[in-house]
Amino acid sequence: MNKIVLSFFCLLLFNALNAQNTPRELPESKAPKTEEQDSLKPQSKLSKAVFGKDKEDEKPKIQDYLIISHENDTTFVDTTLSVKKDYKFNYLRKDNFGLIAFSNLGQTYNSLTYNFQSTDLVPNLGARARHFNYMEIEDINYYRVPTPLTELMYKTAFEQGQLLDAFFTVNTSPRFNFSIAYKGMRSIGKYQHIITSTGNFRFTSNYRSENDRYQARGHIVTQDLYNEENGGLQDESIEYFESGDEEFIDRSILEVNFEDAESMLKAKRFHLEHSYAFINQKDSLSRNNLSLGQVVSFEDKYFEYSQSSAETDIFGEAFKSSSLQDRATLEHFHNQFQLNYSNNILGDVQFDLGYDNYNYGYDKIVVLNGTTITNRIKGDILSAGGKYHKQYKGFDLLGEVGLNVSGDFDGNFLKAQASSN
Repeated sequence: MNKIVLSFFCLLLFNALNAQNTPRELPESKAPKTEEQDSLKPQSKLSKAVFGKDKEDEKPKIQDYLIISHENDTTFVDTTLSVKKDYKFNYLRKDNFGLIAFSNLGQTYNSLTYNFQSTDLVPNLGARARHFNYMEIEDINYYRVPTPLTELMYKTAFEQGQLLDAFFTVNTSPRFNFSIAYKGMRSIGKYQHIITSTGNFRFTSNYRSENDRYQARGHIVTQDLYNEENGGLQDESIEYFESGDEEFIDRSILEVNFEDAESMLKAKRFHLEHSYAFINQKDSLSRNNLSLGQVVSFEDKYFEYSQSSAETDIFGEAFKSSSLQDRATLEHFHNQFQLNYSNNILGDVQFDLGYDNYNYGYDKIVVLNGTTITNRIKGDILSAGGKYHKQYKGFDLLGEVGLNVSGDFDGNFLKAQASSN
């Protein structure tokens, strides 16, 4: 796996080196002129075509600050103040409609809706209740900006707690961008033994060649989500809570079930997507494109639960009575090749072949009634799939299919969607 990680760093470094512009020598007859520094100042016909600037002194517009999603949907920075923005001013940084939050920031949520968008063909790590603030590949955005852009979000939490999300991005040239961000939170909470402390670090970069044939983007993400676990209120405290007695308005005096338990979700991910266009024909009347792409991703994560003594009254009998520590780990390597073709008549078609290697298990084995229960699942999966997209007479048509061809896990999905503009 160390070779895989080293390969990721080499590829990202290769993108950064290719993104640097070659210095131009000034004519001897002309003295250097001092002008405003702008990483995306129109220095070529390509940058002028992208940003629509003909005057060097024209200030960039807000529409030039582009945000590119995982699905290549492009929007621009929104600086307006609205109710919709207020809905996103929270720990998750998105509208939490359909979610009921627990008492402290950084804890889990109760879901009132079901996600029908997931099309994973490989099993995920458990402990899904701790993944609401976990940033998946689909949650990472990429950027293209004419000047450096910074965003800071701060919010107080419960009882000596703070939440800060800091973000910075810059284009070192019209063809290369990188961003760096960190979201950190710590909150003591209103109840006993309920401290939460989380951190999400993100680094992204994207590059496009001068002739627009080769493009690459990637990210590095490290995350740690720590929670103290109190097991909820004791039965006697529940009565005090429901009674509304003023003596118990201070929730910190209510007794909880655990005072020695905690959990930690920790992960790191290296992700790279790049493609090369063999045919890149675009004009006002026709569009004809053929490209080959590759997606490479490696993720290493674990979830650990530890407790000083076993609570048999709640969880039942345990193999150990003290120093409990259970850890589940997952190493997942994903490699996919994509062939993309699009034109005005057929639409956008993609065929893909994928390979997955997984190593999922616990840190100990179990021997029960003379039978040894294995603690780890290892294997390889080969998959195939495709996508289709076309806009036809005011309708937006989208289809996707996937199938595990070989491996220990059988899986397939078929997804279709149609919407009207």
